Amino acid sequence: MQQTITRSPGTITVCQQPATVRVTGYFYAVDLGDYVRPQHHYVGINAECNCDLGSACPAVDAVRADLIEGGKRVDRPPFGYYPVRPATCPICNAKTAGDMSLSSPHRGAGWVCPSGTSHYWQHRAQISAMRQKLAGSQP
Repeated sequence: MQQTITRSPGTITVCQQPATVRVTGYFYAVDLGDYVRPQHHYVGINAECNCDLGSACPAVDAVRADLIEGGKRVDRPPFGYYPVRPATCPICNAKTAGDMSLSSPHRGAGWVCPSGTSHYWQHRAQISAMRQKLAGSQP
């Protein structure tokens, strides 16, 4: 149940309405109701919302509650595919930033690392090596 508090001169109004959670691709689409802005949120498998609040967003809590109640889980993306950029660089653990020029339908969301411009491509090479290793080990 999402609780929204609005304040006007002399009165406080509390509105409670349930958040609606549904699966959309690799994300949870969350509708927090008419009284919340922004109303629609997208939460990734990494428990990060697309809004500025990130993991502190009430939409993340709504997804957790929905999963506890037996709600449907999103599918895990294929190995090496990033529906959203990783929060930290897989090479050096520095905080990443999105880079649309590196995004593709096959690799997913592109990102850059402030520590090294080649870290994105180093990680892609690691993924390719792992895929080849996994393909070679299958009967």
